[in-house]
Amino acid sequence: MDDILLTKYLLNETNESESASVRSWLAAHPDNERKFVQLRRIWEASKAFGSRLEMDEEQAWDRFVQRRNAIEPARTRRLGANWFRYAAAVILLPLVMWGIYGLWDAQYGAPALMVYETDAYPQTDTLTDGSIVTLNSYATLHYAQEKRKQRVATLEEGEVFFNVKQDPARPFVVHSGQVKVTVLGTSFHVRRSGDETEVIVESGQVKVTGPKQDLKLSVGDRLLINTATQRMETGKVNDRLYQYYVDNRFVMDNTPLWRIVEVLNQAYRSDIQIANPAIRDLRLTTTFRRGELEDILQVIGETLRIEVQQEGSKFILK
Repeated sequence: MDDILLTKYLLNETNESESASVRSWLAAHPDNERKFVQLRRIWEASKAFGSRLEMDEEQAWDRFVQRRNAIEPARTRRLGANWFRYAAAVILLPLVMWGIYGLWDAQYGAPALMVYETDAYPQTDTLTDGSIVTLNSYATLHYAQEKRKQRVATLEEGEVFFNVKQDPARPFVVHSGQVKVTVLGTSFHVRRSGDETEVIVESGQVKVTGPKQDLKLSVGDRLLINTATQRMETGKVNDRLYQYYVDNRFVMDNTPLWRIVEVLNQAYRSDIQIANPAIRDLRLTTTFRRGELEDILQVIGETLRIEVQQEGSKFILK
């Protein structure tokens, strides 16, 4: 959705056709609604704090017009003042946001919320505290850094690998539904799927707080907890396949076929089925780069001497 059109809608200056287009976009996906709510909050906060900012709206607009007239040719100036007003609003919103955050944080210490989202491809990013996160495909993470208390990340969906920068004065907290993971400085994997959360510790220690129990996990520990059914499983992780989205490699070390299929189905959102129970525990030691699923399955079939059949979007292993 065009930011200029959203700004017009926010200012109640769209016509009926434009308003209908925005309403349709808002209804299309919850993420669109969240984006608009954030935009509206920023705008409302800018009015509330406007008297305390060095540059008010009128000054900002006058300065924008002066600069526009100085650098734009006459033909461009004939486009109309309203369009430039919306464009100026879009340009100034990020600046206003940071100005608001500075004033609000100085007085109340409230955190600035950052949103990290991925589509079909994993993404690695650095948080404002220096911690590094890798989001798998279709993951959503919110992050807010409270300067004097703690660092808070909320995993809305998907899976993330955290490499947390150590800061004993400000614990790093990850919320995954009703599950809370607290660390000082360590690396670990968190996956959330509805009410189910998986935590695997790569280095250091973490404290996991569930609805009824607290647990401490160390290197190699794995916890699977479902807050709806109250089911909790703990144990040791036996492979490094959970890291496939971090370095785009599937590392198999005497790994059983059922586990390989489990991870490939998750990674490719595919439907691979083992039709012959006798082959479930066949083991494989190799490393695949994350490429075409068909190519990986072909190599697995040839190596383990099993049959791989494709039926539409489904793969059958025999």
